[in-house]
Order: sequence, then structure tokens, then C-alpha cells
Amino acid sequence: MLTAALSIDIIGITIGLISIYIILKIKKSLGGRVGGALIMFVWGVTFQIFAFSWTIVFSRLALLPKPAIDVHHLLMATGMILFVAAAWKFSKLIQV
Repeated sequence: MLTAALSIDIIGITIGLISIYIILKIKKSLGGRVGGALIMFVWGVTFQIFAFSWTIVFSRLALLPKPAIDVHHLLMATGMILFVAAAWKFSKLIQV
């Protein structure tokens, strides 16, 4: 059954995939040190997509039994750390 929460998760995954596509196109045209920072950003978005997918599989649709550890929050936290790392790399580019 398509609920509002499931719809939001699916929209989040779709936006994430489109974002990765756009960022990789930008990276291809820019390359260099900017490309390294963009890759960190892509990994951050990827981990957020994994978190949405985890929620869909284990919570929204309950396709598999929930494991004892809440991987969703680990994926979200890792994604945030990668976003911060990407921002740090971008800040280093400005300082040069």
C-alpha cells in the first residue's frame, strides 16, 4: 500500500539518483580537485539513498525482518559525515 511516508521515501530516492547523475556530469566537465570534492558529495547522497532504501525494505513494506541494529541511522550519519568532508574539501579549494 502506498502511504505518504513510502511516497516521500521513493521521492527521496528519485531525487538522490537524479542528483548523482547531475553531479557526475558536472564532475566530468570540471574534473581536477573540484572533482574530488564532488565525489565525496556523491558518496554522501548515495548513503542517504541507502538509508531511504533500508527504511522501505525493513520498515515501510517489512519485506525482511528488522535486524537488531538500526542501520538506517548509521547510513544517515555516514552520509552527513561525507557531506561535511565534501564541504571541507570545497573550503580548501577556496583557500588556494
